[in-house]
Amino acid sequence: MITTQDNKFIIITKRFIGPILLTLPLLFIGVFFGPSDSSFGETFKTLISLDNNVNHIIIWDIRITRVIVSFLVGSMLGLAGFLIQLSTKSPLGDPNLFGIGGGATIFLGAAYGGALSVTNPTLFLGCISASFAVAMILLRLIAVPNLTPIKLAIMGIAVGALTISISTAFISHGTVFPAQLVGIISGSFITSDWNRIYYLTPVLLLCLGISIAIAKHFLPIMLGDPIAKSLGVNPIKLRALSMALAGILTGAAVYAAGIIGFIGLIAPHISRKLFGNSAYLTLLGSVFVGGYITLLSDQIGRLVLAPAEIPVGLTTTILGAPTMMYLALKLR
Repeated sequence: MITTQDNKFIIITKRFIGPILLTLPLLFIGVFFGPSDSSFGETFKTLISLDNNVNHIIIWDIRITRVIVSFLVGSMLGLAGFLIQLSTKSPLGDPNLFGIGGGATIFLGAAYGGALSVTNPTLFLGCISASFAVAMILLRLIAVPNLTPIKLAIMGIAVGALTISISTAFISHGTVFPAQLVGIISGSFITSDWNRIYYLTPVLLLCLGISIAIAKHFLPIMLGDPIAKSLGVNPIKLRALSMALAGILTGAAVYAAGIIGFIGLIAPHISRKLFGNSAYLTLLGSVFVGGYITLLSDQIGRLVLAPAEIPVGLTTTILGAPTMMYLALKLR
C-alpha cells in the first residue's frame, strides 16, 4: 500500500531525475578536462587507483574537490536566497546582493591582511559569525514599515559596497597577492580542498534539515502576517530563523569561495519554474539549481580561456544581472 509519504517521495524523484542526469556531464567535465598532459585513459586509471603520484593529486586533490566545493557553495547560496526571498518578500533577495556575504569578506580581509591571526577553523567560524551579524541587521531593516523590495535591494547593495570597501582596505595594508583579492571579491574555487568539504557539508545538511522541518510554515507567511497568525504561525520568529540560517550559509560559502553574486537571486526563481510553487519542492530545487549553476559557471570560467581562468563571480553575473533587471522591471 502506497502512503502519502511514498507519494511525495515518488513526486520528488520524478521531478528531480532529469536535472540530476543533466549534472552528470558537468561532473565528467570537471574531472576529466583541464590543463594537464594526462590522457583520458590515464585520468580514468588514476581515478580508480590508489597510486599517490602527480596525477592522483591533480584528480583527487584539485579537480574532484573543486567540483564538490563548487556544488556545495552553490547549494548554500541557492538555499540562502530562497530563505531571504521568503523572509523579505522580495523577489530580488540574494545573500551577497543584500550584503550578508560582506560580513564574511571583512573577516577574510582582516585575516588575509594581517590584522587578525587566526587558524583555519577560526577563519571558518569567523566568516559565519560576521555574516550572521549582517543578516541580523537586515532582519531589523525588514521591520521598517512601507519598505518596498526596491528600497530593500538598494539598502542591501549599499551595505554590500560598504563591506567590500572595508575588506579591501584591510587587504591593501597587508601582503595579499592579487589572486587572493580577486578570489574574495569575484569568487574563485582555486583553493578548494578536502578541508573545505569537511566544513561545508555538515553546515549545509544542518541548515537544509532545519529548513525542511519548518517548510510547512512558509506558505502562511507568504500570504501575509495576519493570515499566518490566524493559522498559528509566528511570522517574526520564522523570519528570524530564516535570516539566521541564511547568514550561516552565506558566511560558509564566502569562506570557501569569496563573493559569488546572483546565485541566490536566480536559483529560487528557476526552481519555481521547474518544480512548481510547493514550498518543499522550491526549497529543494533552489539547493539543486544553485549548485548546478555554480558548477556550470565554474567549469565555463575554468576551461574557456585555459590555462587562465575567469572568476566564477563574473560568469554568474552574466547570468544573474539580466535576471535582476527583468525582475526589477516587473516590480511596481
